[in-house]
Amino acid sequence: MKKSTFSTLLFAAMAMTTAVNAQVINGDLNHNNGLDVEDVTLLIDGYLTGTSEQIQTAGKPYDIDNSLVSGTWYRSKKDKFRLKADGTTDYAEGYTYKFFPLQGCIVFYNSAGNAATYLKVLDVPADKGYLVVNVPGSSDVCTYHKKSTQMVKNIVLSASSVSLRLEESYRSSEYLKATVFPSDAENTSVEWISSDKTVATVNNRGYVEAVGVGTAYITCAALDGSGVKATCKVNVGNYENGHEAVDLGLSVKWATMNIGATYPESWGDFFAWGETEPKSNYYWTTYKWSPNYDWTTPVFTKYNQLDNKITLDLSDDAANANWGGVWRMPTYDEMNELVTKCMWTQASDGCKVTGPNGNSIYLPGAGYRSFDSHNNYTGENLGFYWSSTLSTDDPTAGCYMRTGTGYYLEMKSTSRYFGHTIRAVCP
Repeated sequence: MKKSTFSTLLFAAMAMTTAVNAQVINGDLNHNNGLDVEDVTLLIDGYLTGTSEQIQTAGKPYDIDNSLVSGTWYRSKKDKFRLKADGTTDYAEGYTYKFFPLQGCIVFYNSAGNAATYLKVLDVPADKGYLVVNVPGSSDVCTYHKKSTQMVKNIVLSASSVSLRLEESYRSSEYLKATVFPSDAENTSVEWISSDKTVATVNNRGYVEAVGVGTAYITCAALDGSGVKATCKVNVGNYENGHEAVDLGLSVKWATMNIGATYPESWGDFFAWGETEPKSNYYWTTYKWSPNYDWTTPVFTKYNQLDNKITLDLSDDAANANWGGVWRMPTYDEMNELVTKCMWTQASDGCKVTGPNGNSIYLPGAGYRSFDSHNNYTGENLGFYWSSTLSTDDPTAGCYMRTGTGYYLEMKSTSRYFGHTIRAVCP
């Protein structure tokens, strides 16, 4: 648009009384497919209040003291500045402005409300998205750019999922870092929200802290109105002495992995009943509680018919000896509860056990050890898990749970020397 047409646009704005939605201030407000004086006018003198207002048509609206015009204070030809919708501007810090279309001026006011200087509008180039202005009497010009705000397009978090631990006297935490794209977005501010504050909380810096067992989703949302957000899944597990315990809705909590395992699908170590360390050979001659065992006269130094012990002492409990705290081996009744009150499904090389409350654990089919051999029933994925209960019918046998195809809990003359896996429980 040439300067010769500028006055025509100014006077065309005189009778305008259109109300403006403040949410669309960064663009073509009068919807004529271009930026012109009417668009700028809509930003000024009350048009953001949602009410109509007649533009001033006569009179000198300002008295200028020119306190800002000193030396080369004004911007150079290459400079750009913004006139913001709230009346503030980055042209002069702490100053506000008004646009006077009839005079073709932008007036700047100090904190006392006094006009301090003004810029003259020289041109409104068609389809350029800016005004060309200068300080009256100066040959230097600068541009007021009124282009669409650069909105946030993406937010990337430092993690998409996090596992936290909750123990009796310890709550783990995690810092999530949010990177906003593009970096030159007009407003890069974000807010952090937790979907369940009873599981995990988050502050305004992305610091996430465990509160309760369960799953929560931490959302980082842009505050520029773009609707862009990013989410991190937070799983909080209940831990006892460094090992995770799952509440299946039964009388005890069950560990997520076997003793000696490093992940749920791992077999872990094998133990003879009443022993606390794995070994290379499993037989009566290596069994701790029968150093002089013979088939004709079985002799056990502990857990025998003389001491009438049918449940392992904690000192002989492999779970407690290896994990400490309140971890221990399950009793026969607790194993039976796992079998009869849970839903069992074949899964990979073991079984998925889902409790009444919907939580689940995985029991790998590790087979068992005898002598120096590992016996694993290929295709059946059988697992053999010791309980802490001795057979009342046969003192040479311990009670165990067998998992896999046709999984069940059985109590029979299962020799104590066999190497079985152990899944721990805690209150």
